[in-house]
Amino acid sequence: MSDPTEPSEPTSDPQSIEDELDAALAALDSAPLPTTTLPDPSPSPEQASGDQVAGEPAPPAFTPEPSTGSPTLDALDESRRPKASTVCEHCPNSVWFASPAEVKCYCRVMFLVTWSSKEPNQITNCDGIFLGQDQE
Repeated sequence: MSDPTEPSEPTSDPQSIEDELDAALAALDSAPLPTTTLPDPSPSPEQASGDQVAGEPAPPAFTPEPSTGSPTLDALDESRRPKASTVCEHCPNSVWFASPAEVKCYCRVMFLVTWSSKEPNQITNCDGIFLGQDQE
């Protein structure tokens, strides 16, 4: 007689293989699979208190910060960005770069550094923003 703790020898009996397959499929079918791996979102305070008006769309749970169009500027802490708004922040010809000590903006139209954290220059209007755009 064999020891129950020892693994059983694989059988080639078609009926026992079918029985094992049926048992495995039944185990898979018994518990529903999760539809998401993300946690359930917590309700907003209005939803939790039941104050939301029926038929009124729920406000978005997350409002992204406005983008400057520059991944470098967007990634910087607010304290390292230009304090006074410059046209360079939204210009497609601006190249922003940062080091631990300084942030700078290089203009590909004028071929010069137009803004730096050590020498801020508030350019408010510039035709360079329109260069390279298709005209209709």
